[in-house]
Amino acid sequence: MTTTTSERAGLMMLLRDVALPMALYYVLRSFEVDALWALLVSAVPPVLRTGYVLARHRRIDPVSAFVLAVLLVNGAVAVFSGDARLLLVRSAWITLPLGVVLLASLVAGRRPLLFRAVCALQPARAEHLEGLWGLSRSFRERWRSATLWWGVGCLLLGCAVVVLAFTLPVDVVPVLDTALTAGSVLLGVKLTRRRLGIRRTADA
Repeated sequence: MTTTTSERAGLMMLLRDVALPMALYYVLRSFEVDALWALLVSAVPPVLRTGYVLARHRRIDPVSAFVLAVLLVNGAVAVFSGDARLLLVRSAWITLPLGVVLLASLVAGRRPLLFRAVCALQPARAEHLEGLWGLSRSFRERWRSATLWWGVGCLLLGCAVVVLAFTLPVDVVPVLDTALTAGSVLLGVKLTRRRLGIRRTADA
C-alpha cells in the first residue's frame, strides 16, 4: 500500500465520518429541525457504516465498537437531558480516551499503539516493520515520538472540542469541530510522515 492510497483512504474517512455528518446537520437545520434532533440524525451515517461492516464481515474491530458505543451512549444521555451541547462533545469522548491509551502504550506496552495500529492495518508490511523494530534503536525512537505527538494531540483536540461545545453557539460548533479535526489529522499525518522518513511515493 502506498502513501497515496493511504491518503485517499484517510480523505474518504474524513469525508464520510466527519464532513458528511456536519453537512447533514446543517441541511436539517436549514429546514428548522431542532438542534438536538439534527445532531442525533447526523450521527446516523457512522452508526450505519459500523452496522454494515458487522453485517458483511460478521465481525467488528475494537475501535469501531468503541466509537459505536460512544455514539449510542452519548445520544441516549443527550435525549434524556434535552441538552444538544452534550452531543457536540461526542468527538471528545473518542479523542480523549484515545490520547490516554496512546500515551499509556509508551509506558505499559511492548510496542507503541501507533506502531501496532499500522502493523494491523498493513499486515503485508508487519513482518518487515517488526524486523526494523528489533534492529534499529532510531527506528523505535521515531515511532515512540510519533505516538507521543498523537497522544498529546488527541488530548488537546478533545479539550478544545469541549471548550467550543460549551462556550459557542450550538450552530457554530459543528463546522469549527469539523475544521479543527480535519486540520489536526492532516497536520498529524504530515508531521508523522516527516518524522518517520516516509516519502509520498514510498510504502506507508
